[in-house]
Amino acid sequence: MMMIVRVFPKSDLNDSWDRVLHNLEKISNEHCTPLYLSQQEEKDFMSIMYDVKDVDALADLLVKSIPSAANSEKTRTITLLKPVFFPAPKDRPTQLERYQVALKVTSDELVSVFSHTVHLDYASDLFPTYAAYSFGEDDILLSMLSVSRDRIKAFVKENIESQKGVLGVDVARINTSNRVAPAEMWKKYRESKYLFKPYDGYEEYDFTELAFLEGAFVKELG
Repeated sequence: MMMIVRVFPKSDLNDSWDRVLHNLEKISNEHCTPLYLSQQEEKDFMSIMYDVKDVDALADLLVKSIPSAANSEKTRTITLLKPVFFPAPKDRPTQLERYQVALKVTSDELVSVFSHTVHLDYASDLFPTYAAYSFGEDDILLSMLSVSRDRIKAFVKENIESQKGVLGVDVARINTSNRVAPAEMWKKYRESKYLFKPYDGYEEYDFTELAFLEGAFVKELG
């Protein structure tokens, strides 16, 4: 399964980011593979996306390895269930921003809202990269690419917030992303979970290469 580990640093977010990058072996084991790191704009934590084959093995990393490797004050975990990935339109703009879209949904409408969201008619300047059930602070999480914050907010308001059962939607920009899994492994991982296979007009796409930087933005912590 996919799981997100949110790491809240004791002091400097840049320092924790660099520590994680230099201690990948320490925060990995045979059952838990880090896929990529990311940071949301104006948030005081970084996220590590894991492919987890044994939850108990992740628990060992959470209590024994990550605190010292990342110099973290605390961690939070988010489980992503039944994830689906999406290929990208070939005619997409060259300048895109990545966003996390978090939905709170009533239990009786979860299946309907999830199906509606993943099958929307997306355009080449705004489209999803993956979606999954969450069942933590939020009920559905999506990773989306858009040309701007205004574009994605308008789309979400019209096409997602308006759906029956949707209690709230939060849109957060991802300002830093760094793939740490081997390229071929990450490619096969995404392809195994595609909602639909790339066909004419679509292609396989590594969204973690977007906004690649060597560290987090300290300026966003104020």
